[in-house]
Amino acid sequence: RSWTPARPRAGPAAMLDDEPRTFFGPSRDAAVAAEGGAPPAPRIGEPLSTDEAERLMGIVGTPQLPDAWKQGIFFAGYQPYGLQQVHGGPCGVLAVVQAFLLQVLLTKSGGAAEAVLEVDESARQEALMDALSEILFRNCGDGKKAIVFVPSSATATPLNASQLRCLQPATFTSYEQLRHHLGQRPYRDLYFNPSGCGLALLLYSLIWTRGVEGIRDRDCDDPKTAVMIGGHGYCTQELVNLMVFGRAYSNVFNGSKRLGSNQDGWYVMQGAPRRAPVGFLSLFEAFKSIEVGSRYKGPASPVWIVCAESHYSVLFAVDPTVDPADDTRPLDLYYFDQLARQNEKIRLTVTPKHLPAHLSTGFEESESMIDRCIRTKWAEAMVDWNGTEPIL
Repeated sequence: RSWTPARPRAGPAAMLDDEPRTFFGPSRDAAVAAEGGAPPAPRIGEPLSTDEAERLMGIVGTPQLPDAWKQGIFFAGYQPYGLQQVHGGPCGVLAVVQAFLLQVLLTKSGGAAEAVLEVDESARQEALMDALSEILFRNCGDGKKAIVFVPSSATATPLNASQLRCLQPATFTSYEQLRHHLGQRPYRDLYFNPSGCGLALLLYSLIWTRGVEGIRDRDCDDPKTAVMIGGHGYCTQELVNLMVFGRAYSNVFNGSKRLGSNQDGWYVMQGAPRRAPVGFLSLFEAFKSIEVGSRYKGPASPVWIVCAESHYSVLFAVDPTVDPADDTRPLDLYYFDQLARQNEKIRLTVTPKHLPAHLSTGFEESESMIDRCIRTKWAEAMVDWNGTEPIL
């Protein structure tokens, strides 16, 4: 494998470009299969121009990502299957990756709960590669491509538009090619080093794979306000939907809705385009602020991203007989919060239509936010935390 420096840009702009330009990844000209039959290295593009960096940061939605985004994508010592969030802020992206990771583990478990709950190091790393490849290539890239950013310096911390000019796009043209190289250097070191910037790089890669124009002009309800990161550094619904469906739609109801008339024109709002691979539940539905459709509530796998006001976490079932679309039968759900340093497994027993006598709706403010999210799918459910203190 050859290693080549990035070529400088021609013209006057090159004279003003003082960012480091020594690329430590695979050659941009490596288009043939590597030795041993491994997939070929990706094709490496030029570092982002000033205009491209500003367009990328514009759709991110903040002049500078908070320092909380300076972390990699990694497992901690709390739950074997659980990713770790170091500081508040990037919970949405991590929760979606966690959900897809659990989907992979469930698919490969053969119905054995311990294959998920007590997954070993090798299996969880493999599942993480599968999850990221699914999100990047099959979702955001429509099964045609994935663009993964690589900084031109191993020590770069690209959090604003000026720093983004050190990013070089690596274009992958098959799932297998991406899946293989994510586990190799430099991608492995860049994305999975706990103290690196893997999470920020993933955010930029998601956007660039879908395309700034695709997100702004075709996906979001309002092109003028379309951003991936909203107030306080939290991810928007558009970013969650981009990762789950490959489209940065602004809503979570089924399909699309039209407002307006033939005379005044139509305003089209887009929601879940199909049954989701992993689900989504929101406290905002308990507040009657939004509508979460059946395509999100009844996903293909029994894994749900949970949005409880400003924080995202996950619920999942390990029982292979659970039908994710069913909302009438009792079931056990495991709850995981990647920020909570969760030493104990939290198992919830959910019994629909058995609302405790002291409650009238189940959405009282005295109730746990997680309980209220659960009841948006499993109506009037009794939620037993099985000895664990409920998370309010």
